[in-house]
Amino acid sequence: MTTVKSITELNNTTKKLTRNRRSKPSYDSENVKENSSPTMKNLEKFLQEELMHRYNVAIPFIEEACLNDWTKKIIGENKAESVFTTVDLGRLIYQARLWKRYLPRVQPYYAVKSNPDINILRSLFILGVNFDCASKGEIQQILEIGAEPSQIIYANPAKGFDHIIYAREKDVRLMTFDNIFELQKILQNFPNAELVLRISSNDTMSLLPFGYKFGARKDDAFALIAACSELKANLVGISFHVGSGCYSPVAFIDTLHRAREMFSEAEKYGINLSLLDIGGGFPGDDEGPITFSEIASAIAPVIDSLFPSHIQVIAEPGRFFCTSTTTVALQIYAKRDYVLRRVDSESNEITEIKETQYYCPDGVYGNFNNIIYDHAKPICRPLNEPPLDVMLFNSTFFGPTCDSIDVIAKNISFPDMNLGDWVYFANMGAYTIAAGSCFNGFERPPIYYGVLLYKALS
Repeated sequence: MTTVKSITELNNTTKKLTRNRRSKPSYDSENVKENSSPTMKNLEKFLQEELMHRYNVAIPFIEEACLNDWTKKIIGENKAESVFTTVDLGRLIYQARLWKRYLPRVQPYYAVKSNPDINILRSLFILGVNFDCASKGEIQQILEIGAEPSQIIYANPAKGFDHIIYAREKDVRLMTFDNIFELQKILQNFPNAELVLRISSNDTMSLLPFGYKFGARKDDAFALIAACSELKANLVGISFHVGSGCYSPVAFIDTLHRAREMFSEAEKYGINLSLLDIGGGFPGDDEGPITFSEIASAIAPVIDSLFPSHIQVIAEPGRFFCTSTTTVALQIYAKRDYVLRRVDSESNEITEIKETQYYCPDGVYGNFNNIIYDHAKPICRPLNEPPLDVMLFNSTFFGPTCDSIDVIAKNISFPDMNLGDWVYFANMGAYTIAAGSCFNGFERPPIYYGVLLYKALS
Protein backbone atom coordinates (compact mmCIF):
# COMPACT_ATOMS: atom_id res chain seq x y z
CA MET A 1 0.00 0.00 0.00
CA THR A 2 1.20 3.50 -0.77
CA THR A 3 0.91 5.59 2.37
CA VAL A 4 0.67 9.29 1.61
CA LYS A 5 2.23 11.43 4.33
CA SER A 6 1.32 14.92 3.21
CA ILE A 7 -0.47 17.04 0.65
CA THR A 8 2.92 17.95 -0.77
CA GLU A 9 3.47 14.34 -1.73
CA LEU A 10 0.02 14.25 -3.26
CA ASN A 11 0.82 17.28 -5.39
CA ASN A 12 4.14 15.86 -6.53
CA THR A 13 2.94 12.48 -7.70
CA THR A 14 0.50 11.09 -10.21
CA LYS A 15 1.06 7.55 -9.09
CA LYS A 16 -2.16 5.73 -8.37
CA LEU A 17 -2.79 5.49 -4.65
CA THR A 18 -3.57 1.93 -3.73
CA ARG A 19 -5.68 1.36 -0.66
CA ASN A 20 -6.11 -1.41 1.84
CA ARG A 21 -9.30 -1.47 3.87
CA ARG A 22 -7.88 -3.80 6.48
CA SER A 23 -4.81 -1.71 7.30
CA LYS A 24 -4.60 2.06 7.37
CA PRO A 25 -7.66 3.75 5.79
CA SER A 26 -7.01 5.22 2.37
CA TYR A 27 -8.68 8.44 3.40
CA ASP A 28 -5.58 9.58 5.29
CA SER A 29 -6.08 12.74 7.32
CA GLU A 30 -2.85 14.08 5.87
CA ASN A 31 -4.41 14.05 2.40
CA VAL A 32 -6.81 16.85 3.29
CA LYS A 33 -5.44 18.39 6.46
CA GLU A 34 -6.35 22.05 6.94
CA ASN A 35 -3.06 23.21 8.42
CA SER A 36 -0.71 21.68 5.86
CA SER A 37 1.57 24.25 4.28
CA PRO A 38 0.23 23.94 0.70
CA THR A 39 -2.67 26.27 0.04
CA MET A 40 -6.18 25.27 -0.93
CA LYS A 41 -5.30 26.01 -4.54
CA ASN A 42 -2.61 23.31 -4.41
CA LEU A 43 -5.27 20.68 -3.72
CA GLU A 44 -7.49 22.00 -6.46
CA LYS A 45 -4.58 22.10 -8.87
CA PHE A 46 -3.76 18.53 -7.90
CA LEU A 47 -7.36 17.46 -8.55
CA GLN A 48 -7.40 19.21 -11.91
CA GLU A 49 -4.08 17.62 -12.94
CA GLU A 50 -5.12 14.14 -11.81
CA LEU A 51 -8.40 14.31 -13.73
CA MET A 52 -6.39 15.06 -16.85
CA HIS A 53 -3.64 12.53 -16.15
CA ARG A 54 -5.89 9.60 -15.21
CA TYR A 55 -8.97 10.23 -17.33
CA ASN A 56 -7.93 12.76 -19.98
CA VAL A 57 -10.62 15.12 -18.70
CA ALA A 58 -9.93 18.86 -18.79
CA ILE A 59 -11.82 20.68 -16.03
CA PRO A 60 -11.17 24.43 -15.95
CA PHE A 61 -10.47 26.58 -12.92
CA ILE A 62 -13.27 29.11 -12.54
CA GLU A 63 -11.74 32.55 -12.16
CA GLU A 64 -15.06 34.32 -11.60
CA ALA A 65 -15.58 35.75 -8.13
CA CYS A 66 -18.63 33.66 -7.29
CA LEU A 67 -21.03 31.03 -8.55
CA ASN A 68 -23.42 33.63 -9.97
CA ASP A 69 -20.65 35.16 -12.06
CA TRP A 70 -19.78 31.72 -13.46
CA THR A 71 -23.45 31.10 -14.27
CA LYS A 72 -23.75 34.46 -16.05
CA LYS A 73 -20.63 33.73 -18.06
CA ILE A 74 -22.08 30.41 -19.23
CA ILE A 75 -25.32 32.15 -20.23
CA GLY A 76 -23.37 34.72 -22.22
CA GLU A 77 -21.34 32.09 -24.04
CA ASN A 78 -24.24 29.70 -24.75
CA LYS A 79 -27.11 31.93 -25.75
CA ALA A 80 -29.19 29.12 -27.28
CA GLU A 81 -29.57 27.23 -24.03
CA SER A 82 -32.43 27.90 -21.62
CA VAL A 83 -31.43 25.45 -18.87
CA PHE A 84 -28.18 23.97 -17.63
CA THR A 85 -26.49 22.65 -14.51
CA THR A 86 -23.11 23.57 -13.09
CA VAL A 87 -21.04 21.06 -11.12
CA ASP A 88 -18.29 22.53 -8.98
CA LEU A 89 -15.74 19.82 -8.29
CA GLY A 90 -13.81 22.16 -6.02
CA ARG A 91 -16.62 21.85 -3.54
CA LEU A 92 -15.73 18.17 -3.09
CA ILE A 93 -12.35 19.23 -1.71
CA TYR A 94 -14.08 21.56 0.73
CA GLN A 95 -16.41 18.81 1.88
CA ALA A 96 -13.55 16.32 2.19
CA ARG A 97 -11.65 18.72 4.43
CA LEU A 98 -14.78 19.32 6.49
CA TRP A 99 -15.24 15.58 6.96
CA LYS A 100 -11.64 15.09 8.09
CA ARG A 101 -11.91 17.96 10.53
CA TYR A 102 -14.89 16.53 12.40
CA LEU A 103 -14.68 12.77 11.77
CA PRO A 104 -10.96 12.06 11.29
CA ARG A 105 -11.33 8.43 12.32
CA VAL A 106 -14.11 7.58 9.91
CA GLN A 107 -13.36 6.48 6.34
CA PRO A 108 -16.12 7.70 3.99
CA TYR A 109 -17.61 5.34 1.40
CA TYR A 110 -19.54 7.63 -0.93
CA ALA A 111 -23.09 6.44 -1.64
CA VAL A 112 -23.00 6.26 -5.42
CA LYS A 113 -26.80 6.29 -5.70
CA SER A 114 -26.97 9.89 -4.46
CA ASN A 115 -25.27 11.18 -7.59
CA PRO A 116 -23.39 8.85 -9.97
CA ASP A 117 -22.01 11.69 -12.10
CA ILE A 118 -18.78 10.34 -13.56
CA ASN A 119 -16.62 13.35 -12.75
CA ILE A 120 -17.88 13.51 -9.18
CA LEU A 121 -16.95 9.84 -8.78
CA ARG A 122 -13.54 10.37 -10.34
CA SER A 123 -12.83 13.37 -8.14
CA LEU A 124 -13.83 11.59 -4.95
CA PHE A 125 -11.66 8.61 -5.91
CA ILE A 126 -8.69 10.92 -6.43
CA LEU A 127 -9.33 12.48 -3.02
CA GLY A 128 -9.17 9.07 -1.33
CA VAL A 129 -12.87 8.44 -0.77
CA ASN A 130 -14.15 4.85 -1.07
CA PHE A 131 -17.58 3.80 -2.35
CA ASP A 132 -20.89 2.36 -1.19
CA CYS A 133 -22.51 0.50 -4.09
CA ALA A 134 -26.02 -0.96 -4.26
CA SER A 135 -25.92 -2.96 -7.51
CA LYS A 136 -23.61 -4.62 -9.97
CA GLY A 137 -24.04 -1.59 -12.25
CA GLU A 138 -22.67 0.73 -9.58
CA ILE A 139 -19.86 -1.72 -8.76
CA GLN A 140 -18.91 -1.83 -12.42
CA GLN A 141 -18.91 1.95 -12.66
CA ILE A 142 -16.61 2.29 -9.66
CA LEU A 143 -14.20 -0.40 -10.84
CA GLU A 144 -14.02 1.30 -14.22
CA ILE A 145 -12.74 4.54 -12.71
CA GLY A 146 -9.82 2.59 -11.24
CA ALA A 147 -10.95 1.71 -7.73
CA GLU A 148 -9.90 -1.56 -6.14
CA PRO A 149 -12.52 -4.12 -5.04
CA SER A 150 -11.46 -3.54 -1.42
CA GLN A 151 -12.55 0.10 -1.76
CA ILE A 152 -16.19 -0.93 -2.20
CA ILE A 153 -18.84 -1.99 0.26
CA TYR A 154 -21.83 -3.67 -1.37
CA ALA A 155 -24.28 -2.12 1.06
CA ASN A 156 -27.62 -3.25 -0.31
CA PRO A 157 -29.05 -5.75 2.24
CA ALA A 158 -31.23 -7.38 -0.44
CA LYS A 159 -29.12 -8.38 -3.43
CA GLY A 160 -30.05 -10.12 -6.66
CA PHE A 161 -28.46 -13.50 -7.38
CA ASP A 162 -26.57 -12.24 -10.42
CA HIS A 163 -25.41 -9.19 -8.51
CA ILE A 164 -23.81 -11.35 -5.82
CA ILE A 165 -22.18 -13.52 -8.46
CA TYR A 166 -20.82 -10.41 -10.18
CA ALA A 167 -19.42 -9.17 -6.86
CA ARG A 168 -17.76 -12.56 -6.37
CA GLU A 169 -16.24 -12.47 -9.85
CA LYS A 170 -14.85 -8.98 -9.16
CA ASP A 171 -13.72 -9.91 -5.63
CA VAL A 172 -15.91 -7.28 -3.97
CA ARG A 173 -16.13 -9.09 -0.66
CA LEU A 174 -17.52 -6.60 1.82
CA MET A 175 -21.34 -6.73 1.83
CA THR A 176 -24.29 -6.27 4.17
CA PHE A 177 -27.20 -8.51 5.16
CA ASP A 178 -30.07 -8.29 7.66
CA ASN A 179 -31.90 -11.65 7.61
CA ILE A 180 -31.27 -15.39 7.53
CA PHE A 181 -32.42 -15.80 3.93
CA GLU A 182 -29.94 -13.20 2.70
CA LEU A 183 -27.19 -14.78 4.79
CA GLN A 184 -27.84 -18.23 3.31
CA LYS A 185 -28.05 -16.83 -0.21
CA ILE A 186 -24.71 -15.05 0.14
CA LEU A 187 -23.02 -18.15 1.55
CA GLN A 188 -24.34 -20.26 -1.31
CA ASN A 189 -23.12 -17.84 -3.98
CA PHE A 190 -20.11 -16.18 -2.35
CA PRO A 191 -18.90 -18.16 0.68
CA ASN A 192 -15.78 -16.01 1.07
CA ALA A 193 -17.75 -12.77 1.39
CA GLU A 194 -16.90 -10.50 4.32
CA LEU A 195 -20.26 -9.98 5.98
CA VAL A 196 -21.56 -6.89 7.75
CA LEU A 197 -24.76 -7.30 9.74
CA ARG A 198 -27.07 -4.33 9.29
CA ILE A 199 -29.10 -3.64 12.41
CA SER A 200 -32.18 -1.51 12.83
CA SER A 201 -31.64 2.07 13.93
CA ASN A 202 -33.41 4.95 15.57
CA ASP A 203 -34.68 6.54 12.35
CA THR A 204 -37.51 8.58 13.87
CA MET A 205 -35.52 11.76 13.29
CA SER A 206 -34.95 11.43 9.56
CA LEU A 207 -36.84 12.68 6.52
CA LEU A 208 -36.51 9.29 4.82
CA PRO A 209 -36.50 6.48 7.43
CA PHE A 210 -35.33 3.03 6.31
CA GLY A 211 -36.25 0.87 9.30
CA TYR A 212 -39.35 -0.62 7.70
CA LYS A 213 -37.33 -1.88 4.73
CA PHE A 214 -33.87 -2.69 6.13
CA GLY A 215 -32.19 -3.58 9.40
CA ALA A 216 -32.44 -6.47 11.86
CA ARG A 217 -34.04 -5.78 15.22
CA LYS A 218 -32.19 -6.71 18.40
CA ASP A 219 -33.45 -10.28 18.90
CA ASP A 220 -33.16 -11.04 15.20
CA ALA A 221 -29.65 -9.60 15.10
CA PHE A 222 -28.60 -11.78 18.04
CA ALA A 223 -29.98 -14.82 16.21
CA LEU A 224 -28.11 -13.87 13.05
CA ILE A 225 -24.83 -13.61 14.94
CA ALA A 226 -25.45 -17.10 16.30
CA ALA A 227 -26.24 -18.32 12.78
CA CYS A 228 -22.99 -16.84 11.47
CA SER A 229 -21.11 -18.77 14.13
CA GLU A 230 -22.92 -22.01 13.33
CA LEU A 231 -22.53 -21.63 9.56
CA LYS A 232 -18.92 -20.43 9.89
CA ALA A 233 -19.76 -17.27 7.98
CA ASN A 234 -17.10 -14.57 7.86
CA LEU A 235 -18.90 -11.94 9.93
CA VAL A 236 -16.59 -8.91 10.18
CA GLY A 237 -18.76 -6.01 11.30
CA ILE A 238 -21.97 -4.23 12.13
CA SER A 239 -23.67 -1.49 10.12
CA PHE A 240 -26.68 0.76 10.46
CA HIS A 241 -28.32 3.69 8.71
CA VAL A 242 -30.35 6.25 10.64
CA GLY A 243 -32.21 7.32 7.49
CA SER A 244 -31.58 9.91 4.84
CA GLY A 245 -31.76 13.52 5.92
CA CYS A 246 -31.20 12.94 9.64
CA TYR A 247 -31.85 16.04 11.76
CA SER A 248 -30.62 14.93 15.19
CA PRO A 249 -27.40 13.35 16.50
CA VAL A 250 -29.50 11.44 19.02
CA ALA A 251 -30.41 8.96 16.27
CA PHE A 252 -26.72 8.16 15.73
CA ILE A 253 -25.90 8.01 19.43
CA ASP A 254 -28.77 5.64 20.22
CA THR A 255 -27.81 3.29 17.42
CA LEU A 256 -24.10 3.40 18.25
CA HIS A 257 -25.01 1.91 21.63
CA ARG A 258 -27.07 -0.78 19.86
CA ALA A 259 -24.08 -1.57 17.66
CA ARG A 260 -21.87 -1.88 20.74
CA GLU A 261 -24.27 -4.53 22.08
CA MET A 262 -23.80 -6.48 18.86
CA PHE A 263 -20.02 -6.40 19.18
CA SER A 264 -20.32 -7.76 22.71
CA GLU A 265 -22.77 -10.45 21.60
CA ALA A 266 -20.42 -11.57 18.82
CA GLU A 267 -17.59 -11.94 21.34
CA LYS A 268 -19.66 -14.59 23.14
CA TYR A 269 -19.30 -16.75 20.03
CA GLY A 270 -15.61 -16.05 19.64
CA ILE A 271 -16.23 -13.60 16.80
CA ASN A 272 -13.99 -10.54 17.06
CA LEU A 273 -15.63 -7.94 14.87
CA SER A 274 -13.29 -5.42 13.28
CA LEU A 275 -15.58 -3.04 11.38
CA LEU A 276 -18.29 -0.53 12.27
CA ASP A 277 -20.31 1.13 9.50
CA ILE A 278 -22.29 4.16 10.71
CA GLY A 279 -24.12 4.63 7.41
CA GLY A 280 -25.27 7.95 5.99
CA GLY A 281 -27.82 10.63 6.75
CA PHE A 282 -25.36 13.51 7.03
CA PRO A 283 -26.59 16.86 5.64
CA GLY A 284 -24.81 18.35 2.64
CA ASP A 285 -25.66 22.01 3.19
CA ASP A 286 -26.40 24.43 6.01
CA GLU A 287 -29.98 25.21 5.05
CA GLY A 288 -31.60 22.49 7.17
CA PRO A 289 -32.37 22.21 10.87
CA ILE A 290 -28.89 20.87 11.72
CA THR A 291 -25.42 21.00 10.24
CA PHE A 292 -22.91 18.25 9.60
CA SER A 293 -20.50 19.74 12.13
CA GLU A 294 -23.16 19.60 14.86
CA ILE A 295 -23.88 15.92 14.20
CA ALA A 296 -20.22 14.95 13.81
CA SER A 297 -19.13 16.82 16.95
CA ALA A 298 -21.75 14.94 18.95
CA ILE A 299 -21.03 11.45 17.67
CA ALA A 300 -17.22 11.43 17.33
CA PRO A 301 -16.53 11.14 21.09
CA VAL A 302 -19.24 8.47 21.42
CA ILE A 303 -17.58 6.37 18.72
CA ASP A 304 -14.23 6.65 20.48
CA SER A 305 -15.71 5.77 23.86
CA LEU A 306 -17.59 2.69 22.62
CA PHE A 307 -15.18 1.27 20.04
CA PRO A 308 -11.44 0.80 20.63
CA SER A 309 -8.99 2.25 18.16
CA HIS A 310 -8.35 -1.12 16.46
CA ILE A 311 -11.96 -1.14 15.20
CA GLN A 312 -12.14 0.41 11.76
CA VAL A 313 -15.02 2.85 11.39
CA ILE A 314 -16.53 3.70 8.01
CA ALA A 315 -19.59 5.64 6.85
CA GLU A 316 -21.75 5.91 3.73
CA PRO A 317 -22.22 9.66 3.11
CA GLY A 318 -23.96 10.58 -0.12
CA ARG A 319 -25.67 13.94 0.04
CA PHE A 320 -22.91 15.24 2.31
CA PHE A 321 -20.47 15.23 -0.59
CA CYS A 322 -22.63 16.00 -3.61
CA THR A 323 -25.45 18.32 -2.49
CA SER A 324 -23.60 21.62 -2.72
CA THR A 325 -21.69 20.79 -5.91
CA THR A 326 -24.59 21.40 -8.26
CA THR A 327 -26.69 24.39 -9.31
CA VAL A 328 -29.55 24.40 -11.81
CA ALA A 329 -30.07 27.58 -13.86
CA LEU A 330 -33.39 28.14 -15.67
CA GLN A 331 -34.65 30.76 -18.08
CA ILE A 332 -38.29 31.77 -17.75
CA TYR A 333 -39.98 31.17 -21.09
CA ALA A 334 -43.67 31.67 -20.24
CA LYS A 335 -45.68 33.67 -17.71
CA ARG A 336 -49.28 34.37 -16.79
CA ASP A 337 -51.37 36.06 -14.13
CA TYR A 338 -53.72 33.79 -12.22
CA VAL A 339 -56.55 34.64 -9.85
CA LEU A 340 -57.86 32.08 -7.38
CA ARG A 341 -61.36 32.87 -6.12
CA ARG A 342 -62.51 31.49 -2.78
CA VAL A 343 -66.04 31.75 -1.41
CA ASP A 344 -66.58 32.03 2.34
CA SER A 345 -69.09 29.33 3.32
CA GLU A 346 -70.80 31.56 5.90
CA SER A 347 -70.79 35.03 4.40
CA ASN A 348 -70.63 34.02 0.73
CA GLU A 349 -68.00 36.72 0.28
CA ILE A 350 -65.55 36.14 -2.55
CA THR A 351 -61.85 36.53 -1.87
CA GLU A 352 -59.44 36.86 -4.77
CA ILE A 353 -55.88 35.59 -4.40
CA LYS A 354 -53.64 36.85 -7.17
CA GLU A 355 -50.62 34.88 -8.29
CA THR A 356 -47.95 35.18 -10.96
CA GLN A 357 -47.12 31.90 -12.61
CA TYR A 358 -43.85 31.20 -14.40
CA TYR A 359 -42.84 28.28 -16.63
CA CYS A 360 -39.29 26.92 -16.69
CA PRO A 361 -37.48 24.27 -18.79
CA ASP A 362 -36.73 21.79 -15.97
CA GLY A 363 -39.07 20.21 -13.45
CA VAL A 364 -40.01 17.23 -11.31
CA TYR A 365 -39.38 14.76 -14.12
CA GLY A 366 -35.85 16.10 -14.43
CA ASN A 367 -33.52 17.47 -11.78
CA PHE A 368 -36.41 18.43 -9.51
CA ASN A 369 -37.59 14.86 -8.92
CA ASN A 370 -36.06 15.35 -5.46
CA ILE A 371 -39.20 17.30 -4.55
CA ILE A 372 -41.23 14.10 -4.90
CA TYR A 373 -38.74 11.39 -3.91
CA ASP A 374 -36.50 13.18 -1.44
CA HIS A 375 -38.91 15.61 0.28
CA ALA A 376 -36.68 18.43 -0.95
CA LYS A 377 -37.73 22.07 -0.89
CA PRO A 378 -35.42 23.74 -3.41
CA ILE A 379 -35.00 27.48 -2.95
CA CYS A 380 -35.63 29.62 -6.04
CA ARG A 381 -33.48 32.73 -6.42
CA PRO A 382 -33.28 35.39 -9.15
CA LEU A 383 -29.93 35.30 -10.92
CA ASN A 384 -29.70 39.08 -10.87
CA GLU A 385 -29.96 40.19 -7.25
CA PRO A 386 -32.89 42.65 -6.90
CA PRO A 387 -32.79 45.79 -4.71
CA LEU A 388 -33.54 45.24 -1.02
CA ASP A 389 -36.73 47.29 -1.28
CA VAL A 390 -38.09 45.46 -4.34
CA MET A 391 -41.80 44.60 -4.25
CA LEU A 392 -42.54 40.88 -3.88
CA PHE A 393 -45.47 39.00 -5.40
CA ASN A 394 -47.12 35.66 -4.71
CA SER A 395 -45.51 33.41 -7.33
CA THR A 396 -45.42 29.81 -8.53
CA PHE A 397 -42.84 28.21 -10.82
CA PHE A 398 -43.83 25.28 -13.03
CA GLY A 399 -41.68 22.75 -14.87
CA PRO A 400 -42.06 22.22 -18.63
CA THR A 401 -44.18 19.07 -18.84
CA CYS A 402 -47.94 18.84 -19.26
CA ASP A 403 -48.36 17.20 -15.87
CA SER A 404 -50.07 19.36 -13.25
CA ILE A 405 -47.78 18.05 -10.50
CA ASP A 406 -44.79 19.54 -12.28
CA VAL A 407 -44.33 22.38 -9.78
CA ILE A 408 -40.85 23.37 -8.60
CA ALA A 409 -41.73 26.31 -6.30
CA LYS A 410 -45.25 27.09 -5.09
CA ASN A 411 -46.73 30.22 -3.51
CA ILE A 412 -43.45 31.92 -2.77
CA SER A 413 -42.79 35.66 -2.44
CA PHE A 414 -40.72 36.67 -5.43
CA PRO A 415 -39.80 39.79 -7.43
CA ASP A 416 -41.61 40.36 -10.72
CA MET A 417 -39.77 38.56 -13.50
CA ASN A 418 -39.88 39.05 -17.26
CA LEU A 419 -39.75 36.50 -20.05
CA GLY A 420 -36.12 35.63 -20.67
CA ASP A 421 -35.03 36.33 -17.09
CA TRP A 422 -33.07 33.67 -15.23
CA VAL A 423 -33.53 32.00 -11.86
CA TYR A 424 -31.35 29.41 -10.18
CA PHE A 425 -31.52 26.69 -7.53
CA ALA A 426 -28.38 25.87 -5.53
CA ASN A 427 -27.65 22.69 -3.56
CA MET A 428 -29.14 20.46 -6.26
CA GLY A 429 -26.53 17.71 -6.33
CA ALA A 430 -28.17 14.96 -4.25
CA TYR A 431 -30.87 12.64 -5.59
CA THR A 432 -31.60 14.88 -8.58
CA ILE A 433 -29.83 13.94 -11.80
CA ALA A 434 -29.61 10.36 -10.52
CA ALA A 435 -33.36 9.81 -10.99
CA GLY A 436 -34.17 12.28 -13.78
CA SER A 437 -35.93 11.28 -17.00
CA CYS A 438 -36.82 12.64 -20.41
CA PHE A 439 -40.59 12.54 -19.89
CA ASN A 440 -42.63 14.53 -22.42
CA GLY A 441 -39.60 14.65 -24.71
CA PHE A 442 -37.62 17.13 -22.62
CA GLU A 443 -33.93 16.30 -22.68
CA ARG A 444 -31.75 16.38 -19.61
CA PRO A 445 -29.95 19.71 -19.19
CA PRO A 446 -26.29 19.99 -20.20
CA ILE A 447 -23.68 19.99 -17.45
CA TYR A 448 -20.79 22.44 -17.10
CA TYR A 449 -17.92 21.38 -14.86
CA GLY A 450 -15.47 23.64 -13.10
CA VAL A 451 -13.23 23.93 -10.08
CA LEU A 452 -14.02 26.94 -7.93
CA LEU A 453 -11.63 28.12 -5.24
CA TYR A 454 -12.74 28.15 -1.61
CA LYS A 455 -11.21 29.69 1.46
CA ALA A 456 -9.45 27.22 3.70
CA LEU A 457 -11.48 26.16 6.70
CA SER A 458 -10.96 28.52 9.59
